[in-house]
Amino acid sequence: MKKLIFLFLGLSLFSCSSGGTDDNSGSGGNGGGGNTIVDPFKATVDGISYVFATVNNTNIADATGGIYGNTYFLIKGTKDTGSAKNNSTISGKVGSKKYEIKLAIPKSNIVVGTHNFTSTIQPNEYYADLDITGVNPAETAATSTGFIKITSYNATTKKIVGTFSFNTTNGSTATITHNITGAFDYVLP
Repeated sequence: MKKLIFLFLGLSLFSCSSGGTDDNSGSGGNGGGGNTIVDPFKATVDGISYVFATVNNTNIADATGGIYGNTYFLIKGTKDTGSAKNNSTISGKVGSKKYEIKLAIPKSNIVVGTHNFTSTIQPNEYYADLDITGVNPAETAATSTGFIKITSYNATTKKIVGTFSFNTTNGSTATITHNITGAFDYVLP
């Protein structure tokens, strides 16, 4: 009986440890061959970490550039925080705060390294934007400073991996209203 128990325990341990190699199938690799990226867009907004939903649940950037035009790739993630903002102490909770982060990557300037964000989008430069919706009154967020760091880019597979950090203001004063940091693992079409 003891031999049978040890045999069962040994097989259980072996089967658990041998299956652990799939954990990082999406965190590196060559970006092809069916790799699935788990959570390709993550960000921390004002100290709270979120996994952002991506367009069509894929890690493929928008080749049209969205509102920034066809000279950019657009990496975009959205998050409904489910938390409401107080409009006033009398009216209570109003709406559910939703974040949308957009990273504009210039098609003509994809280079590994650190690139600064400016307060407005400029030709052939990187740009970040935070949109906040779903609350009343609406919040305005204008990018003030920040950077994107492309840690790797494979020109063959078009896989781009990096991190970003930027601050926003309320659009009318220089007061920082939001601090955003994050990471992405995408494919440029």
